[in-house]
Amino acid sequence: MACKLCRFQVHSKAGITSNFHRHIKNRTEQQCQHRWLKVLNPDLVKGPWTKEEDEKVIELVNCYGTKQWATIAKHLKGRLGKQCRERWHNHLNPEVKKSSWTAEEDRIIYQAHRVLGNRWAEISKLLPGR
Repeated sequence: MACKLCRFQVHSKAGITSNFHRHIKNRTEQQCQHRWLKVLNPDLVKGPWTKEEDEKVIELVNCYGTKQWATIAKHLKGRLGKQCRERWHNHLNPEVKKSSWTAEEDRIIYQAHRVLGNRWAEISKLLPGR
């Protein structure tokens, strides 16, 4: 029932009403809206990236930089800012190393993990491009 209500509210172009979230126990209006916009909306593209999309992301990053992901996503039908950010940082950024891991890199990770634990953001700073 929750999904039908959510779809009805969004497709009615009235938006999610202030009373809508009361039909779903333990969820706020903002939570329902977020769930629709980021997960359930059938207009979202969740499949593989096309070559054209990749080229567009590169072009838009060159224009807007690496902080304006919501703006970049507006130029890619069905893609979210988070998807664009992850695509850039994990695949398209020319600074990302795509070669096999070296023994030295493995050693750095092992030693850093012993000292820093699971603080992966800090560990990643020790390995530029990875």
